[in-house]
Amino acid sequence: MQAATFRSALTTAAVVLGFFAFVALLSWGEYANWKAQVVRVETSLTQTAEAITQHADDTIEMSWLSLASLISEIRDEQQHPEMPAKIETAIAFQMKASPTLDTLSYIDATGQMVATSADDPPAKMNYADREYFRLHKSSPFRLPVLGKPIKSRLSHQWVLPISQRVVLPDGSFGGVVVSTIRVNHFIHVFRNFGVSSDRSFLLLRGDGIVMARGPMEETLLGSNISAHELFAHHLKVRTVGAYDYQSPVDGKVRIGGFYQSGRTGIVVLAAASEREVFLEWTGTAKARWFYAAVLLVVTILAAVHWRHQLKLRRESEAQLAAREAEFRLLAESSSDVIARFDEAGIREYVSPSSTQILGIEPQRLIGKSVFAGMAEDAELTVRSAAERLQDGSTQEKFIIKHTKPDGEEVWLETALSKLPSREKAVATRVVAITRDVTQHKKKQDELDALANTDELTKLANRRFFNTRFGEMMQRARRNRTPLSLLMIDADRFKQFNDTYGHAAGDECLRQIGAVVSNCVKRPGDIVARYGGEELAVLLADTDIQGAWAVAERIRLQVRGLALAHEGNPPAGHVTVSVGLATLPPEAPADVTTHALFSEADAALYRAKNAGRNQVVCGEQSYLKPNSGAAS
Repeated sequence: MQAATFRSALTTAAVVLGFFAFVALLSWGEYANWKAQVVRVETSLTQTAEAITQHADDTIEMSWLSLASLISEIRDEQQHPEMPAKIETAIAFQMKASPTLDTLSYIDATGQMVATSADDPPAKMNYADREYFRLHKSSPFRLPVLGKPIKSRLSHQWVLPISQRVVLPDGSFGGVVVSTIRVNHFIHVFRNFGVSSDRSFLLLRGDGIVMARGPMEETLLGSNISAHELFAHHLKVRTVGAYDYQSPVDGKVRIGGFYQSGRTGIVVLAAASEREVFLEWTGTAKARWFYAAVLLVVTILAAVHWRHQLKLRRESEAQLAAREAEFRLLAESSSDVIARFDEAGIREYVSPSSTQILGIEPQRLIGKSVFAGMAEDAELTVRSAAERLQDGSTQEKFIIKHTKPDGEEVWLETALSKLPSREKAVATRVVAITRDVTQHKKKQDELDALANTDELTKLANRRFFNTRFGEMMQRARRNRTPLSLLMIDADRFKQFNDTYGHAAGDECLRQIGAVVSNCVKRPGDIVARYGGEELAVLLADTDIQGAWAVAERIRLQVRGLALAHEGNPPAGHVTVSVGLATLPPEAPADVTTHALFSEADAALYRAKNAGRNQVVCGEQSYLKPNSGAAS
């Protein structure tokens, strides 16, 4: 009673411990899922930042090409009287080649607009006050410069100016060429990534100047955030990565992915609200939490059910122990060998009568496989029965030969009965009852021999021949081996009986049968008296050449008997004619025993008509199309 109480308390403790372990495991798993979600978002944002950066690089570099081409045209046409018109033509061509540009213009050394791609530009407007114009006028720097965002006087949109100093052939300042790209262009590119409304991005110059912000925030354009941790810390150690920060615009905690170009120095920061990411994660996690709660309830119910089943199992084990005692009592009092095997064919129990019937003590058999030490043919028989039990049969019976350790051979009849399957068992447990049927087998074999043997010649009779003929035909087809049939007939045997009497005729047939048996000695071959003076021989795995050799040997040895036969001219003694037919490995599957027999019989008929005392091969008509021999 105390042991049962202890087990009950232990079970309760295990359930409680399992509950807390489950909650801890669930919490750890959800934390890991959240971190994985953050990593996925960071990777996505970093990829978005990289894509926008590459697009910005391509756009800026395309603008550089347009500026370089325009400067070349200005230098070439500087002294031409229609230079403004030619420059406008060049600008129109470059605008077609660079669809991302908003405007492309040439401003002379005084700040006056010479030519532009803008429609209806303001007349006589001077651009000498623009920062980019003052920069190039005062600095000899000749490469393109990406300026701060400005409100365009031509398109009235926020644009990014990309300008370059024009140096005339004489080395003097010739003004500025400037291309502009709308800030909204980069915002549209960002939106094309299918981002949510709570995500943002910054396009920054390498010195921290804000070039674009999506969603649009005009107050940030042109501001300097070089003191921000992105420039102060992260970009100093790497050009790509992710980090968390609090937005100075809306105060939200954001997850940001950044990327800095190695070509233009442009930096892009793509960000998502941490709250938005959390809400997305909880949206997918709710289903897991629901199923986890269901699983927890099911687990608790299963624990209660398990306790109930444990009680039932203890009761069942007590009943099983009682039945086991009854089984052993019955088995040990039986004269038959009673054995029980587990799912793997290992003996769990063997009754004491195995010492007398098998010649082996029970303790030497228990724990060993039923197939251990078993002959090959017996093992095949047992495995076949076991497979049938596995496939659904409940009882099987077979007879096999067993050799005792002292060399005595006995025949054993075994009945197998399937036991109820154990829980989770993948195979079948079996009880086997084995008895010695050696004497019964000997009597049965004697009866079979009498039923299958010709009384006169002691050869197999026609019934046995027909049975084995079908079996050997199937085996030859299955193994793709040849099978040959000899039909042997004593020449003019009726005249022999009429001349010498039936007693002499019987003796003649016995001697012919002995000759044939002496020529056909392989265990698998069959020699039979088919009827009257006609004998039949089946040669397994023998082609036409081998069969011919056997037939010719039979013919010569019968002639060598020199049994007088005056009615068989010109030989004057007993001879035989042989008809031969062979089923080759490549024969069609529909060739029957009747077709092969008919072929050999027809060959025997031709041997008779050709003068007897000879071997004639069949024409294999059953291999020819539409022969009808296999019907």
